Amino acid sequence: MIDEDGREWGSVREAFWINRLGLPAIHSRWMNGIMEFMASYLAIADGRFVAAEERVRDIFLSDGHLDQFFRAYLLAAGLVNDTDGRPTPEGRAALLMLIATRTREDASEDVGLDWIVANRTVAGHSERLAAAEQIERRERVAARMAHRFVTDTIGHEPAVKLIGLRITQAIPVRSTLWTMTWPDNDRFARDCFYLWLLERIDRWDDWSEMVTRYSARALTEHFLKLAFCDRFGEQTG
Repeated sequence: MIDEDGREWGSVREAFWINRLGLPAIHSRWMNGIMEFMASYLAIADGRFVAAEERVRDIFLSDGHLDQFFRAYLLAAGLVNDTDGRPTPEGRAALLMLIATRTREDASEDVGLDWIVANRTVAGHSERLAAAEQIERRERVAARMAHRFVTDTIGHEPAVKLIGLRITQAIPVRSTLWTMTWPDNDRFARDCFYLWLLERIDRWDDWSEMVTRYSARALTEHFLKLAFCDRFGEQTG
């Protein structure tokens, strides 16, 4: 792209990143993710009034300083108003530009809080998609087991549960033996742990017995020990 001053840019987003926002070209690899976050933030601010408490909790994981810094940056850039925090005319134009220049991969996800929640991780879209596909394939085997780990959501937090089949006088009943949750919708971290469990599916019956004989805490401590064993093995292998 060639602008009105004859300068050449790799894309509209690159011109906005470097020339308008004054951000360094050396960190342009961060550009797309930050632009998507900015678009989502502007869309939330443009679509409805968002109370400060809700904004800090849902968008910035309760980090008030990060909320203040990002809003101050957008104020300095002239993209939001100082009075109500909603986008200025230029901010709305920037939002439309960011939506229009999304990659095909990002376009599959809605702009807004859903995008922010889904991307609260160092993993990219392709990595998260690959993890989900691996889980789907391996779960076909796990579904037939009497004792099995499953993914779930508990109080809006992603979780992994160990459920067991308990035989009563009337009917078999599934009961939860052990759970672990992750904060703030970090589904990718949960999925990585679940994949780790699926790779050790032959150990599930023994781990279930550990909970039954000892306690849920015993299984948690066992997983912690195994995690460090794996890390040590990767470094020395």
